[in-house]
Amino acid sequence: MSELPPPPPSQAPAPSRRTGAWRWLVIVLGVVILAGAAVAALVRSGDEDPAAASVGPSVTPTPAPPNAPVNLRAAAGAFQVKLTWHAGAGDGSATDRYDIQRNGQVVGHADAVVTSWLDEDVLPGQAYAYQVIAVGAEGGRSRASVDVKTKSAPPGTAALIGTFDVKVHATSHSGFSTFGRERYSSGWRFQPDCDRPPCDTQLRDIHEKDFIVTLNQTEGTYQGSDSASFGSCNGHTVSSTFTVTLHVTRAGEVHGEWRVTKISGTMSQYAAAQLGCVSTSATFEFAGTALKG
Repeated sequence: MSELPPPPPSQAPAPSRRTGAWRWLVIVLGVVILAGAAVAALVRSGDEDPAAASVGPSVTPTPAPPNAPVNLRAAAGAFQVKLTWHAGAGDGSATDRYDIQRNGQVVGHADAVVTSWLDEDVLPGQAYAYQVIAVGAEGGRSRASVDVKTKSAPPGTAALIGTFDVKVHATSHSGFSTFGRERYSSGWRFQPDCDRPPCDTQLRDIHEKDFIVTLNQTEGTYQGSDSASFGSCNGHTVSSTFTVTLHVTRAGEVHGEWRVTKISGTMSQYAAAQLGCVSTSATFEFAGTALKG
């Protein structure tokens, strides 16, 4: 019996042209759908008005500063400076107030309707630089400047205060068995009896604790008398009367105040006869310089 021949190998059927066309159509439709979804997402997340998006955020314009003061002038005395000015004219914003600066530091303020200011915290013979600054409600600033020098003042108008190094020398003396104070140095401290000197002042010797004299002030001269221990007789301390006449010879700026810087004058001492001893007397001249610090 003859054998049957083996069956031929199986083969996949060849795709038809219609099947390939449908496949390309599906791919194209998918791409179109994805592209449309992407565009929609961009539209939802962005500004729907492209013209508005290109403009950017709105910016509030900065207000103009106020007009600077004009015709600023300074009238100076020895102890005060008066500033006057006119309000500036122009397109600036309204002035809310004026700030006053002296040598770079704010020392006062004035209302917008005020066009003058008085500085009573100055010293004689000093140079000052002022600025009057117009300040707007929004903080804008415009300024005007003026320089001035205060007038001089007599030394007697200064405050006699503080500690002085005083050189004393005797010009005469009598009645002493020994006199060992021909020349000496001392420290004198002055303390005014008022809040705004010059005025009556208390003098204290920082070495001789009993030496305290109240000095009555008349312009640049101070005078006063008091008792203090001075010398001894038969081993006992002798009480003497001292009279001081002091003249102010120079003044200047000390710690931001108008103060006496140099003094001179005379001092006398007298002790009546006591304890079996004769009376004694002495006269002195002195000159002093204010200590810094």
